[in-house]
Amino acid sequence: MPAQDPSTQLELWNDAVQMLGGQRPAARVLGCSERTVRGLCAGERPIHEGWLRDISVALLALAERARLVERKLSPAFVSNLVEGQAQEDGRRRREV
Repeated sequence: MPAQDPSTQLELWNDAVQMLGGQRPAARVLGCSERTVRGLCAGERPIHEGWLRDISVALLALAERARLVERKLSPAFVSNLVEGQAQEDGRRRREV
């Protein structure tokens, strides 16, 4: 398999940072300064393997938390509904 294009990797890195809530939250999760994350996002600093590993672990943790919350909110599980809660979709539908 050919190596990943650097511009593609930078774009994916920036997507991951946004998924983590932006540069400040990503810096907290990665244990570094916001300035470091800003430099990585701008392509001013090299994204070494350790950064890729750390952000991948953070994304997996976020996905797991999201899955757990979804399991507690999904109306597909009747036990998630509060007493008297409508089981029909009560949202207003947009006309297309």
